[in-house]
Amino acid sequence: MLKNVIVTGGAGFIGGRVVQSLLHLGVDPVVIDHNRAQLEVESYLGGIEDPNSWTPLEGRSFDAIIHLAARTSVLKSVEDPHDVYLSNVAGSECVLEFARRNGIPSVVFASTNAAVGNTDDGIITETSPLRPLTPYGSTKAAAEMLASAYHNSYGIATAMLRLTNVYGPTMWNKDSIIPRLFRFARGKGSFSIYGDGEQVRDFVYVDDVARTFIELAERRTTTVVSYGSGSSLSVKALVQLTSKISGVKLEPNHIAPQAGEMSGVTISLQRSTELGLTTTVDLEEGLARTWDDFLRHEAG
Repeated sequence: MLKNVIVTGGAGFIGGRVVQSLLHLGVDPVVIDHNRAQLEVESYLGGIEDPNSWTPLEGRSFDAIIHLAARTSVLKSVEDPHDVYLSNVAGSECVLEFARRNGIPSVVFASTNAAVGNTDDGIITETSPLRPLTPYGSTKAAAEMLASAYHNSYGIATAMLRLTNVYGPTMWNKDSIIPRLFRFARGKGSFSIYGDGEQVRDFVYVDDVARTFIELAERRTTTVVSYGSGSSLSVKALVQLTSKISGVKLEPNHIAPQAGEMSGVTISLQRSTELGLTTTVDLEEGLARTWDDFLRHEAG
């Protein structure tokens, strides 16, 4: 049973949902983030790669660290690879070192299938070779290797949850595809399809993701596991579904493909199924909830 948990990146989109879920379970979360936490919880401002951010927590007892803090933009990682290295590699090492020094038994990482890159058969599994296409993907692969080393050397349970595209309420200001489509539907931003739009992606609802992070921390699981809905959708089909939900016919233009963009993300759910890690919200229902939340935010 979890009692005290550190959440890095706990002021962010997924982190805020994890913090909320922990509170509902009666767990005391402590947040480390560059930004202030959305909820009234103990929090510390700073980057995880800065050892000073961890100083106030030294010597205290914690059951787990849920590690979400990261630079997540693929395109920005291409522009500034050193910045993404500092947060995602050096920062992850600071997380693991804090756990080692303070006897924290479990660390759960937010990872990504971008650590794998493209596969020969188009299906990503946990045993696929790591051949990342971008600095972002390479930093997540490096963090997975660090986690494996700390598990084998120091006995810390390290679960690496390779997430697909996470979406849901409160993601209004993010630069990912769904909020950009929503802004486009409201005439408040541009949206272009890279290439022919046939590249496919898997989308998973944020509440399912938050629950899964907590489950892995409670179990003290050590594994790499891909997690998503298991059903991939093309960008063109996502545009059509957004048109249906929003009631606005969307007709974005097409531009040249971007360097480092994966042509398809189709994941195997075999390991997550074996672990009992399920999803409960399908894409159409989740998009409708997210659209309603987007409109409430816009009106408020």
